[in-house]
Amino acid sequence: MHPARRGASTPGWPPPAVHQVADTFLSLVDDVAPGLVEGLYLHGSVGFGEWYDARSDIDYVAVLGQRPDAATVEVLRHVHGRVCETFPRPPFDGFHLTWDDLARPPYDCPDLPCTQAGYFHDEERLDVHPVTWHELAHHGIALRGPWPETLAIWTDQHVLRGYTHDNLRDYWQPAVEALRKFPEEAAKPEQVTWFVLGTARLHHLLATDRLTSKTGAGRYALEAFDPRWRPIIAEAIVFRELDESTGAFDGRPARRAQDTLDFVDMVVRTGLAIPV
Repeated sequence: MHPARRGASTPGWPPPAVHQVADTFLSLVDDVAPGLVEGLYLHGSVGFGEWYDARSDIDYVAVLGQRPDAATVEVLRHVHGRVCETFPRPPFDGFHLTWDDLARPPYDCPDLPCTQAGYFHDEERLDVHPVTWHELAHHGIALRGPWPETLAIWTDQHVLRGYTHDNLRDYWQPAVEALRKFPEEAAKPEQVTWFVLGTARLHHLLATDRLTSKTGAGRYALEAFDPRWRPIIAEAIVFRELDESTGAFDGRPARRAQDTLDFVDMVVRTGLAIPV
């Protein structure tokens, strides 16, 4: 068991908006259940040094000293409810596990208390997968508890690659086919960003063996793929970073939709062709 403590973070990072939400969670849970949360770690985009106000989520992993019983789960539900009431945005998304869980594959974890988009789930598997464990091990930020590099966090590059390959095949491939039926949806900024950067991120992992952020994946895509795709990649990056359009598709939503669908189809196909 590791002693609970607040870890010192890099000066000026995470941003104040992230600290506000995370510190509120820790303060509230300490008031009602002192010692319950022994570690609090951030991963996701903030772990890669990215944060976009009003668009980014806070991805967390909270470490408990032991598996929570029903009463403890209710405590967590109450605390997260208050956090959400105080800070409807940004979403505070994550789950609660034990130190032992971090040292073994996520597939060996039971269903865990999770939060996502303001909803609390007693038992779920939201983000309980190899990407989260690898992000924690290599890009995690400690707000309480020992720094990730000092912990025995499970990682396995072969498993990570297999999970990424399966995700492209089982999620993204059918998702883009479903989106083709609704081209007006494919032209929307949130869909352009989600599909273009989401698939490029997985391709980056398979091609380079390294994790990256969504924006990092966009910058990779600008270099890795044919120049014909640069307008739609740039559109996705600018939507994510500035919540604006590049102007390249102004008055041409059908073209933006078609380029999004065609790019994602290409990324999925070429990504699946990379040996795992």
